[in-house]
Amino acid sequence: MKAVISVLLLLASALSGATGLDLAAEVDRSTVALGERLLLTVTATGARVSSLPQPRLPRMADFKLIGTMWGRFTSDPGSDTGPSQRTVGFVYTLEPKRTGTLTIGPISLTHQGTTCQTQPITVHVVAAGESVPPLARWTDANGIVLLCSVDRSSVYVGEQVRVTYRLFARTRVGGLMMKDAPGFTGFWAAKLDDAGDLSWSPATCQSQPCSAAVIRQATLFPTQPGALTIDKMTLTGVVAVSGGLFKGMPAPFTVSSVPQRITVNPLPDAGRPADFGGGVGDFALTADLSADKSANGEPLTLRVKVSGAGNIGTIGVPQVGATDGVSLLGPDVHLQTSDDGGTRVFNYSVIPRADGLNFVPAISMSFFSPDGDTYYTLATPRIEFVATGVNGTRPAGESELRAGLTGTDILHNKPSCSRLASAVVNPLWSWLFYPLGITVFLVGAVAGRHRRRLETDRGYALRSRAGRRARARLRESREFLAAGKLQDFYAALARAVIGYAGDRFNVEVTGLTGDELRTALGGRGADAAIVSRVLDFSTRCDIACFSPGATGLSPEAALALARSIIETL
Repeated sequence: MKAVISVLLLLASALSGATGLDLAAEVDRSTVALGERLLLTVTATGARVSSLPQPRLPRMADFKLIGTMWGRFTSDPGSDTGPSQRTVGFVYTLEPKRTGTLTIGPISLTHQGTTCQTQPITVHVVAAGESVPPLARWTDANGIVLLCSVDRSSVYVGEQVRVTYRLFARTRVGGLMMKDAPGFTGFWAAKLDDAGDLSWSPATCQSQPCSAAVIRQATLFPTQPGALTIDKMTLTGVVAVSGGLFKGMPAPFTVSSVPQRITVNPLPDAGRPADFGGGVGDFALTADLSADKSANGEPLTLRVKVSGAGNIGTIGVPQVGATDGVSLLGPDVHLQTSDDGGTRVFNYSVIPRADGLNFVPAISMSFFSPDGDTYYTLATPRIEFVATGVNGTRPAGESELRAGLTGTDILHNKPSCSRLASAVVNPLWSWLFYPLGITVFLVGAVAGRHRRRLETDRGYALRSRAGRRARARLRESREFLAAGKLQDFYAALARAVIGYAGDRFNVEVTGLTGDELRTALGGRGADAAIVSRVLDFSTRCDIACFSPGATGLSPEAALALARSIIETL
């Protein structure tokens, strides 16, 4: 109440033509439950407030500062007899640490040699779950509405669903922060587009003219049948009050969307091919080798590419048949998404084991078309290549290189072996080669075992390459940061941490939700505490993509935290 009186006094001073600086503070609620947040708004009004410093907050041992935002609003357009009075608002998001009657001490601001101070504010904090008075919002009066819309409410498992969160307002808003990020449990989120600078356009909401801006768009693919829920999103911000005595003043608001339910139908069992890999949509399948020749056992790369519109990230690994004379290692999977689908590339290392004509057999994959309610199969042709310098056993009937020995080709140097004189005398220093030979043998045995495990044990191969892949992902995130692409930076950083966790525990993390990833890593023996750190870091990065200040996680701190989690893993 004291804060409101202060605001009235400063407005009265502004209307009378005063040019001094007035400072006031208020919270959006006086009673709050533990675990909830409240907004502290500090307003400074005067004739020359365009270069104000930040207010000086008191020591708040009982509150945690979550985030800060500010905006500038005009409270009095001025007149011929006096300058205009402008108001600058600073909004702080606070979270109480304990229950009881807590006090926010006086807030001060010094400008041009003058120091102003607000009155203390009392907040009553009750236990979590207890009822509290309804939050007094400016939302309804100013037409603040957050809507979640989906392009379809009944789909098959793996069929695309587009979700849009759109904010409507009849007056200016600013300082938007995402309080509650929506969860997509049961869905693979192929693409999340968060608006940086909001682009407002004319719209109509609840039969009233207003402006609208897209906050987030998501392309989702359900991974399980049943009734799934797209969670609500909650935003906080400040709004320029559109009417009354407080017209033009900044006021905090909180607005939430309504959860949406999606009915997900299972894929039909009738007619399902054996090589169906879970792909739902319209796809194309291609395969090619990096070269048509291999010398001295040099590996080639087999690239199998699936592209098109659909759940590209949850498509299973294609089954490549084994042949005599060829070993396969991998695959290494690369994913690139688009609004409708994208491309998923599976790279296999093809290692020739025999000289001559070798081949990779035809590869087939089956998919489901939601438009036709039917399955269809795509196949690639057999791919041949020639290997030389391997000296392995050739596949019968497949080699184009012919060689042979006949009895007449053998020349005997000595007709009788009955009496052979010793022609070599071993010097004493030659005994030094025995331990060296044993060492070389052991090193070769270890290297051979390592290579065989890389070829046959996918988990071992992923663990062996986890560090190198994590360093590459961290380097990619630093490049985004250097280029000023914060959204890409946080997204790449989350991929680095989650990807490393998946590599360490042999889990395919692509397309998994948080709950599914927690279950998969836990099933592989990952410590529950570190799994929680991985998921919490991913969530904070997701929020930071939308609002970097909302998590208090600076890019430098995010990099340090990512390295710490990877080292712990």
